[in-house]
Amino acid sequence: MIALDFSKAFDTVRHAALFNKLSMLDIPDEVYNWIRDFFEGHAHCTKFEGIESLFLGIRASVFQGSAIGPASYVVTAADLRTVHDLNRLLKYADDTYLIVPAVTSLTVEQEIKHIADWSQANNLRLNHSKSQEMIFVARRAPRSSVMLPDPIPGIVRVESMTVLGIHVNDRLTASDHVTEAIAACARNMYALRTLKTHGLTGQALHTVFKATVLAKLLYAAPAWSGFCLAADRDRMDSFLRRCKRLSFCDPDTPSIAELFGQTDEMLFDSVRTNDCHVLYPLLPAKTEHRYNLRRRRHNHELITKTATLNENHFIVRMIYKDCY
Repeated sequence: MIALDFSKAFDTVRHAALFNKLSMLDIPDEVYNWIRDFFEGHAHCTKFEGIESLFLGIRASVFQGSAIGPASYVVTAADLRTVHDLNRLLKYADDTYLIVPAVTSLTVEQEIKHIADWSQANNLRLNHSKSQEMIFVARRAPRSSVMLPDPIPGIVRVESMTVLGIHVNDRLTASDHVTEAIAACARNMYALRTLKTHGLTGQALHTVFKATVLAKLLYAAPAWSGFCLAADRDRMDSFLRRCKRLSFCDPDTPSIAELFGQTDEMLFDSVRTNDCHVLYPLLPAKTEHRYNLRRRRHNHELITKTATLNENHFIVRMIYKDCY
């Protein structure tokens, strides 16, 4: 997996290229005209020690902080695709990840060159110094016995990286993320102590705890909780018990396993009941059986499980949850 970094990605998107790509989308004319009007007519100048420059029209960049900013970049990057069908590009606004399986590992440099050429054609610059590479090896295979591919020139190879706020390591365990999450939550304890000292107690303090500490601890939990070891869950339970002793949270706060289950249930319910949800295409096909041997909360086919990885996958876990 290569995490790609584009220097100042939002600031370098050409408006003309964006309008051209928008015109090829199936959107109403009034929406296209509104977006175009939103970007046009902007200018800037520089003032220093009383001297002001002439105004210069802004012909590039999308407005960061606006709702249309990330969407505009997504449209700009929509035509960025891999050279080889087995490789995958995962794009989250300006966060881009190239996934290359072992069978096509020799195509990495070709893919990187293709991405660099695309970025140059679209007024972007691929920053090799901030891009990172990470290699995943099957747990059962000793890493020393695996022939790793040559390093990518200019891109550092790492054992862990942060992907959308989640700490991912090359062993596919959640230990690193749990460590960082607990450390971040512990730093919020000082603020909670200060609030408690100034008279915030009871339910009000518990509400602040849920909105800050608990929300940080459970951030994107369905994505990584399946990779938690028993020791990781014990560490988080120990942290929650400490918070209970300090009266920061409700004494009836569930264990971390129960909290994981609640977040899984909430996400799965929102996915299976909304065919427009971004995760809905990951669900297997629905069954057409006319009989009902056991009542289940969904009518999707069971996914073939493997002995190594996909039992930790959120969709697989939830599909099988009611079957045992």
